[in-house]
Amino acid sequence: MTKSRTPIFFAALAFLVTAPLIAQADVINFYTGATGDLASDLAVFDAVQDFGDGVNSYGVFNIDAADSPFGDGNAVRLVDLYDGDKPEIQGEFAEPIFEPFRIDFQSFDQSPASSSSAIRFRMANSGQSISSEGRSAFSLSWQADGKVSAKYQGNADDNPSDVDTTSSDALVGVQDITMVANGALSGDYTYSLFGIERTLNPLSYDVYINGELLNSSMEGDDKHEEFMNGMAFHTLRSTDYDPALGIQRFGLIGSSNSNTDPDVLYDNITFFTGADIAPVPEPGSSLLLLVGSSVWMLGRRRRQQ
Repeated sequence: MTKSRTPIFFAALAFLVTAPLIAQADVINFYTGATGDLASDLAVFDAVQDFGDGVNSYGVFNIDAADSPFGDGNAVRLVDLYDGDKPEIQGEFAEPIFEPFRIDFQSFDQSPASSSSAIRFRMANSGQSISSEGRSAFSLSWQADGKVSAKYQGNADDNPSDVDTTSSDALVGVQDITMVANGALSGDYTYSLFGIERTLNPLSYDVYINGELLNSSMEGDDKHEEFMNGMAFHTLRSTDYDPALGIQRFGLIGSSNSNTDPDVLYDNITFFTGADIAPVPEPGSSLLLLVGSSVWMLGRRRRQQ
Protein backbone atom coordinates (compact mmCIF):
# COMPACT_ATOMS: atom_id res chain seq x y z
CA MET A 1 0.00 0.00 0.00
CA THR A 2 1.44 3.38 -1.06
CA LYS A 3 0.94 6.30 1.31
CA SER A 4 0.29 9.80 -0.03
CA ARG A 5 3.27 12.15 0.16
CA THR A 6 1.19 15.30 -0.15
CA PRO A 7 1.21 16.20 3.59
CA ILE A 8 4.99 15.72 3.69
CA PHE A 9 5.41 17.96 0.66
CA PHE A 10 3.39 20.78 2.21
CA ALA A 11 5.14 20.43 5.56
CA ALA A 12 8.51 20.66 3.87
CA LEU A 13 7.33 23.62 1.81
CA ALA A 14 6.11 25.37 4.95
CA PHE A 15 9.52 24.88 6.56
CA LEU A 16 11.28 26.40 3.56
CA VAL A 17 9.03 29.45 3.72
CA THR A 18 9.49 30.05 7.46
CA ALA A 19 13.21 29.17 7.75
CA PRO A 20 15.90 31.82 7.23
CA LEU A 21 17.56 31.73 3.82
CA ILE A 22 21.11 30.83 4.82
CA ALA A 23 23.77 28.57 3.40
CA GLN A 24 23.75 24.80 3.69
CA ALA A 25 24.40 23.56 7.21
CA ASP A 26 28.03 23.08 8.10
CA VAL A 27 30.05 22.08 11.16
CA ILE A 28 33.77 22.75 11.48
CA ASN A 29 35.79 21.49 14.43
CA PHE A 30 38.31 24.21 15.20
CA TYR A 31 39.78 22.06 17.96
CA THR A 32 38.79 18.76 19.64
CA GLY A 33 42.08 17.43 20.99
CA ALA A 34 41.26 14.13 19.35
CA THR A 35 44.69 13.05 18.09
CA GLY A 36 46.98 14.06 20.95
CA ASP A 37 49.28 15.63 18.39
CA LEU A 38 49.08 19.41 18.80
CA ALA A 39 50.01 20.25 15.20
CA SER A 40 47.30 17.92 13.87
CA ASP A 41 44.71 19.08 16.38
CA LEU A 42 45.34 22.73 15.46
CA ALA A 43 45.58 22.18 11.70
CA VAL A 44 42.58 24.46 11.10
CA PHE A 45 44.60 27.34 12.58
CA ASP A 46 46.70 27.45 9.43
CA ALA A 47 47.52 31.17 9.20
CA VAL A 48 49.56 31.79 12.39
CA GLN A 49 50.77 29.39 15.08
CA ASP A 50 52.93 31.02 17.75
CA PHE A 51 53.66 28.22 20.20
CA GLY A 52 56.21 30.24 22.20
CA ASP A 53 60.00 30.25 22.25
CA GLY A 54 60.47 27.25 24.54
CA VAL A 55 62.26 29.39 27.12
CA ASN A 56 59.80 31.98 28.44
CA SER A 57 56.44 31.07 29.94
CA TYR A 58 54.09 31.89 27.10
CA GLY A 59 52.72 29.98 24.14
CA VAL A 60 50.29 27.28 23.04
CA PHE A 61 50.62 23.80 24.52
CA ASN A 62 48.98 20.38 24.54
CA ILE A 63 47.31 19.17 27.74
CA ASP A 64 47.20 15.38 27.95
CA ALA A 65 43.83 13.74 28.52
CA ALA A 66 44.91 12.65 31.99
CA ASP A 67 45.45 16.29 32.99
CA SER A 68 42.53 17.81 31.10
CA PRO A 69 39.59 19.08 33.18
CA PHE A 70 37.15 18.40 30.33
CA GLY A 71 37.13 14.61 30.63
CA ASP A 72 36.99 13.78 26.92
CA GLY A 73 40.51 13.83 25.53
CA ASN A 74 43.32 16.33 25.24
CA ALA A 75 42.96 20.09 25.60
CA VAL A 76 44.86 23.12 24.33
CA ARG A 77 46.46 25.63 26.69
CA LEU A 78 47.11 29.28 25.87
CA VAL A 79 49.28 30.82 28.55
CA ASP A 80 50.93 34.25 28.79
CA LEU A 81 53.09 34.76 31.87
CA TYR A 82 55.85 36.59 29.97
CA ASP A 83 55.90 40.32 29.19
CA GLY A 84 57.84 40.07 25.92
CA ASP A 85 55.46 38.18 23.61
CA LYS A 86 52.04 36.54 23.50
CA PRO A 87 50.56 33.19 22.39
CA GLU A 88 48.40 33.06 19.29
CA ILE A 89 46.76 30.69 16.83
CA GLN A 90 44.94 32.02 13.77
CA GLY A 91 43.24 30.43 10.78
CA GLU A 92 41.01 31.27 7.84
CA PHE A 93 37.88 29.86 6.24
CA ALA A 94 38.07 28.97 2.56
CA GLU A 95 35.39 31.59 1.86
CA PRO A 96 34.14 34.65 3.79
CA ILE A 97 31.11 34.31 6.06
CA PHE A 98 28.04 36.44 5.28
CA GLU A 99 25.46 34.51 7.29
CA PRO A 100 24.41 33.63 10.83
CA PHE A 101 26.84 31.37 12.69
CA ARG A 102 27.48 29.85 16.10
CA ILE A 103 30.72 28.98 17.92
CA ASP A 104 30.91 26.76 21.00
CA PHE A 105 33.83 26.58 23.44
CA GLN A 106 34.63 24.71 26.59
CA SER A 107 37.08 26.63 28.72
CA PHE A 108 38.86 26.38 32.05
CA ASP A 109 40.57 29.48 33.45
CA GLN A 110 43.57 28.55 35.59
CA SER A 111 45.28 31.95 35.64
CA PRO A 112 47.65 32.32 38.63
CA ALA A 113 47.00 36.05 39.12
CA SER A 114 43.87 38.20 38.95
CA SER A 115 43.85 40.93 36.30
CA SER A 116 41.97 42.01 33.19
CA SER A 117 44.74 40.62 30.94
CA ALA A 118 43.14 38.00 28.74
CA ILE A 119 43.17 35.36 26.07
CA ARG A 120 40.88 36.66 23.34
CA PHE A 121 38.82 35.14 20.54
CA ARG A 122 38.44 37.41 17.53
CA MET A 123 37.31 37.27 13.91
CA ALA A 124 38.33 39.54 11.02
CA ASN A 125 38.61 39.91 7.24
CA SER A 126 40.91 37.64 5.28
CA GLY A 127 44.58 38.50 5.71
CA GLN A 128 43.94 40.82 8.66
CA SER A 129 45.67 39.61 11.81
CA ILE A 130 43.44 39.50 14.89
CA SER A 131 46.37 40.79 16.98
CA SER A 132 44.76 44.25 16.72
CA GLU A 133 41.28 45.09 17.95
CA GLY A 134 41.22 47.68 15.17
CA ARG A 135 41.23 44.87 12.61
CA SER A 136 38.61 42.69 14.30
CA ALA A 137 34.82 42.53 14.12
CA PHE A 138 34.52 41.89 17.87
CA SER A 139 36.53 40.55 20.80
CA LEU A 140 35.48 37.87 23.32
CA SER A 141 37.92 37.68 26.26
CA TRP A 142 38.78 35.18 28.99
CA GLN A 143 40.30 37.44 31.64
CA ALA A 144 42.87 36.36 34.22
CA ASP A 145 40.41 37.35 36.97
CA GLY A 146 38.14 34.50 35.85
CA LYS A 147 35.57 36.66 34.07
CA VAL A 148 34.42 36.59 30.46
CA SER A 149 33.98 39.92 28.66
CA ALA A 150 32.51 40.74 25.25
CA LYS A 151 33.42 43.90 23.36
CA TYR A 152 30.74 45.61 21.31
CA GLN A 153 29.79 48.92 19.72
CA GLY A 154 27.39 50.79 21.98
CA ASN A 155 25.89 54.18 22.71
CA ALA A 156 26.37 54.48 26.47
CA ASP A 157 27.63 57.90 27.53
CA ASP A 158 27.27 59.03 23.91
CA ASN A 159 30.41 57.07 23.06
CA PRO A 160 29.92 54.96 19.89
CA SER A 161 32.91 52.76 20.75
CA ASP A 162 32.01 51.71 24.30
CA VAL A 163 33.82 48.49 24.80
CA ASP A 164 32.41 45.66 26.82
CA THR A 165 30.02 43.81 29.05
CA THR A 166 31.52 41.41 31.58
CA SER A 167 30.31 38.44 33.62
CA SER A 168 29.59 39.73 37.12
CA ASP A 169 31.38 36.95 39.03
CA ALA A 170 34.58 35.00 38.56
CA LEU A 171 33.81 31.75 36.75
CA VAL A 172 35.25 28.73 38.54
CA GLY A 173 35.68 25.36 36.82
CA VAL A 174 34.73 24.25 33.32
CA GLN A 175 32.62 26.79 31.43
CA ASP A 176 30.46 26.17 28.37
CA ILE A 177 30.57 29.23 26.12
CA THR A 178 28.29 29.72 23.13
CA MET A 179 28.36 32.65 20.74
CA VAL A 180 25.60 33.18 18.17
CA ALA A 181 26.16 35.89 15.55
CA ASN A 182 24.38 37.34 12.57
CA GLY A 183 27.15 37.89 10.04
CA ALA A 184 24.75 39.07 7.34
CA LEU A 185 25.01 42.62 6.01
CA SER A 186 21.22 43.02 6.08
CA GLY A 187 18.22 41.20 7.51
CA ASP A 188 17.51 40.12 11.10
CA TYR A 189 18.13 36.56 12.27
CA THR A 190 15.85 34.81 14.77
CA TYR A 191 16.94 31.67 16.57
CA SER A 192 15.82 29.56 19.53
CA LEU A 193 18.42 28.24 21.97
CA PHE A 194 18.64 27.43 25.68
CA GLY A 195 14.89 27.82 26.05
CA ILE A 196 14.66 31.38 24.73
CA GLU A 197 14.07 32.98 21.34
CA ARG A 198 16.25 35.87 20.22
CA THR A 199 16.40 38.14 17.18
CA LEU A 200 19.79 39.51 16.15
CA ASN A 201 20.35 42.61 14.07
CA PRO A 202 22.82 42.32 11.19
CA LEU A 203 26.48 42.29 12.34
CA SER A 204 25.52 41.56 15.96
CA TYR A 205 26.08 38.72 18.41
CA ASP A 206 24.95 37.11 21.67
CA VAL A 207 27.15 35.31 24.20
CA TYR A 208 25.96 32.56 26.55
CA ILE A 209 27.86 31.25 29.57
CA ASN A 210 26.57 27.85 30.70
CA GLY A 211 23.30 28.58 28.88
CA GLU A 212 22.82 32.04 30.45
CA LEU A 213 22.83 35.07 28.16
CA LEU A 214 25.73 37.35 29.12
CA ASN A 215 24.05 40.47 27.73
CA SER A 216 20.62 39.69 29.23
CA SER A 217 21.30 41.56 32.49
CA MET A 218 21.34 44.80 30.51
CA GLU A 219 18.07 44.22 28.64
CA GLY A 220 15.51 46.91 29.36
CA ASP A 221 18.16 49.36 30.52
CA ASP A 222 17.77 52.57 28.47
CA LYS A 223 21.55 52.99 28.23
CA HIS A 224 21.95 49.59 26.59
CA GLU A 225 18.85 49.08 24.48
CA GLU A 226 21.05 47.72 21.69
CA PHE A 227 21.48 44.53 23.73
CA MET A 228 17.87 43.63 23.01
CA ASN A 229 18.95 42.55 19.50
CA GLY A 230 22.49 41.50 20.23
CA MET A 231 25.77 43.30 20.76
CA ALA A 232 26.86 45.14 17.61
CA PHE A 233 30.21 44.37 15.98
CA HIS A 234 32.46 47.35 16.74
CA THR A 235 32.74 48.61 13.18
CA LEU A 236 33.48 52.21 14.22
CA ARG A 237 36.29 51.07 16.49
CA SER A 238 37.70 48.71 13.86
CA THR A 239 39.45 50.89 11.31
CA ASP A 240 40.65 47.90 9.25
CA TYR A 241 37.57 45.65 9.50
CA ASP A 242 35.30 45.95 6.46
CA PRO A 243 31.90 44.20 6.89
CA ALA A 244 31.47 44.16 3.10
CA LEU A 245 34.41 41.72 2.85
CA GLY A 246 32.85 39.23 5.28
CA ILE A 247 34.41 37.39 8.21
CA GLN A 248 37.14 34.93 7.24
CA ARG A 249 40.01 35.10 9.78
CA PHE A 250 39.55 33.62 13.29
CA GLY A 251 41.76 32.85 16.24
CA LEU A 252 42.77 32.96 19.89
CA ILE A 253 45.44 35.40 21.07
CA GLY A 254 47.00 36.87 24.21
CA SER A 255 45.90 40.42 24.93
CA SER A 256 49.30 42.11 24.55
CA ASN A 257 53.01 41.45 24.24
CA SER A 258 53.55 43.32 27.51
CA ASN A 259 50.67 41.73 29.45
CA THR A 260 51.02 38.78 31.80
CA ASP A 261 48.68 36.60 33.89
CA PRO A 262 46.16 34.75 31.63
CA ASP A 263 46.36 30.95 31.46
CA VAL A 264 43.29 29.32 29.90
CA LEU A 265 42.53 25.79 28.67
CA TYR A 266 40.15 25.21 25.75
CA ASP A 267 38.43 22.18 24.24
CA ASN A 268 35.68 21.31 21.76
CA ILE A 269 35.82 24.57 19.81
CA THR A 270 33.21 24.08 17.10
CA PHE A 271 31.78 26.33 14.38
CA PHE A 272 28.21 25.92 13.10
CA THR A 273 26.21 27.47 10.27
CA GLY A 274 22.83 26.75 8.70
CA ALA A 275 20.41 24.47 10.54
CA ASP A 276 23.17 23.33 12.90
CA ILE A 277 23.14 26.67 14.74
CA ALA A 278 20.10 25.45 16.70
CA PRO A 279 19.42 21.94 15.36
CA VAL A 280 16.56 21.06 17.73
CA PRO A 281 13.64 23.54 18.00
CA GLU A 282 13.13 24.65 21.59
CA PRO A 283 9.80 24.28 23.48
CA GLY A 284 7.40 26.97 22.40
CA SER A 285 8.34 26.84 18.72
CA SER A 286 5.38 26.53 16.42
CA LEU A 287 4.05 23.10 15.52
CA LEU A 288 4.47 23.99 11.87
CA LEU A 289 8.19 24.57 12.30
CA LEU A 290 8.55 21.42 14.39
CA VAL A 291 6.91 19.21 11.76
CA GLY A 292 8.64 20.89 8.86
CA SER A 293 12.13 20.67 10.37
CA SER A 294 11.61 17.01 11.29
CA VAL A 295 10.77 16.20 7.66
CA TRP A 296 13.79 18.18 6.46
CA MET A 297 16.16 16.36 8.84
CA LEU A 298 14.70 12.98 7.78
CA GLY A 299 15.31 13.78 4.13
CA ARG A 300 18.83 14.90 4.92
CA ARG A 301 19.67 11.66 6.73
CA ARG A 302 18.32 9.58 3.80
CA ARG A 303 20.49 11.53 1.36
CA GLN A 304 23.56 10.85 3.51
CA GLN A 305 22.97 7.10 3.68
